[in-house]
Amino acid sequence: MKHIPYFICTTLSATTLSAETDDAHNTLDCHQSGCAHDHKPSGLSLDPFLFLNTTMGYSGIEGGGLEQGAHDPIHSGFSIPGLSIGLDLRYNEHIAGYAEGIITWNNEDGWDAELEEIYAQALNLPGDIDIKAGRFLAAYGTQNGLHSHAWDFADANLSNIRFLGDDGLISEGAELEWVLPTSWNNRLIFSYGKALEHDHAHDNEHDDDHDDDHDDDHDDDHGGHSEEAEMALWNDAVFTARYEASFWPADSRHFLYGTSYAQGKNDFDRWTRVYGADITYSWIKDEVDGERLVWRNELMWRDVETDEGDFDEFGFNSSAIYSPNSDWDIGLRYDYLEGVEDPELVERHRISPSLTRHFEAGPIDVLARLQYNYDYSEERHSDHSIWLQFGFEWGPGDNHVH
Repeated sequence: MKHIPYFICTTLSATTLSAETDDAHNTLDCHQSGCAHDHKPSGLSLDPFLFLNTTMGYSGIEGGGLEQGAHDPIHSGFSIPGLSIGLDLRYNEHIAGYAEGIITWNNEDGWDAELEEIYAQALNLPGDIDIKAGRFLAAYGTQNGLHSHAWDFADANLSNIRFLGDDGLISEGAELEWVLPTSWNNRLIFSYGKALEHDHAHDNEHDDDHDDDHDDDHDDDHGGHSEEAEMALWNDAVFTARYEASFWPADSRHFLYGTSYAQGKNDFDRWTRVYGADITYSWIKDEVDGERLVWRNELMWRDVETDEGDFDEFGFNSSAIYSPNSDWDIGLRYDYLEGVEDPELVERHRISPSLTRHFEAGPIDVLARLQYNYDYSEERHSDHSIWLQFGFEWGPGDNHVH
C-alpha cells in the first residue's frame, strides 16, 4: 500500500473496422500484433487513460496449490485484478513515450501496485526500424505483449504463467523492431534487458508464519510448484526474438503467423530457453460492425538447466472468439500443460467458456463478462471456478501508441 502514491505520480508524469478494405486490414493487423498505429500527429500529443477491471465470483482452486497469474482473479468474492493508469505521449512521427502502472486489491492480500511499463520510443527510422528503451512487456507469443485489460478472457493463459512467470516477461532494456522489405507484411522484434522480478503479496503472505516449519525443507510447494521450479524462471538478462508474418488470402480472411524465442540465466545460474509458435486466423464480414471470428493457437516449449540436470516441458492453448456484432463476444479457450515429475509441476487441463457484452456509457467503454473455468489435474482432479467481470475504459482507445 505504501508504494501506491509514488506509483500514481510516476505513472501520470511519465478495433474498430472500417467499411473500406484497406482500413480494415490495417486495423486488424495492429489489433492482433500490437503494432503502433499509423497516425502521425504534427505536434505534441498527451493522452492519459484509465482501465478498471473488477471481478466477483468463486475460485475452486483457491488454496489448492495451482499456479495463477498476478492479475488473475485469485480469491473468491470481490476483487480488483487491475486498475491501470497511464499516459501516451507522441511528438510528430518519430518520438513517442508510454507509461502504465497497475493497482490490484483482494480481500486476502490487500493492495499492491507496480509500474508495468515506462519507455521512450523512436519511430519510423530509416529502414523501417523502431527502437524502444525502458521497461516494457517483451514481444513474446500472443499474450505477453498485452496488458490484462486487453485480454479476451478474465485470466492469463496457463503456459504464459508457468513458462514466463506470474506477471509474464517484463524487460528493462531495449527493443528493436524491423519491418522487413518484402511483398507481404512481416517484422522481426529483438529485445535484450534484465527480467523484472516481482514480489506480490499473495506469493509471500504466509512466509512469516512458516519460516520455522520449512527451514530444512526447500522442496515444499510455493504457489503450486516446488522451489526448484520457481528457480527455473529468469533472474538476470534475457534475450528475446519474435518473427511475425501477416497474410490476407481474401478480403474477409486473415492469417497471422508468429515464432518466439527467449533465453537467459535462471536462479541456478544456468540457462532457461523458451520456444514458441503461434497462428491466428481471423474472418471478418465485409461490413461495419459485421460478424467476426478470431481463432488463436499457440505452442510453447521450454528447456531448463538446473544443478541436478535438465528438464523440459510443453504447453498449448487454443481460443476462439466469435462476435456476431460489435456488442457481443462468445469465447471458448483450452489450456494444456504437460507437467514435470521433478521438479513438481502438475499436468493441467483447463476449459474456459465466456460471454462478453460491450457497451458505451458516455466517454467510457464498458464490458461485462461471465466466464467459467473447468480445471483438471492429476493431483486435484476436477475444480470449478466462475467469474463475473466488469471492465471500464477511459482514454484514447485504439489511437494509443502501445
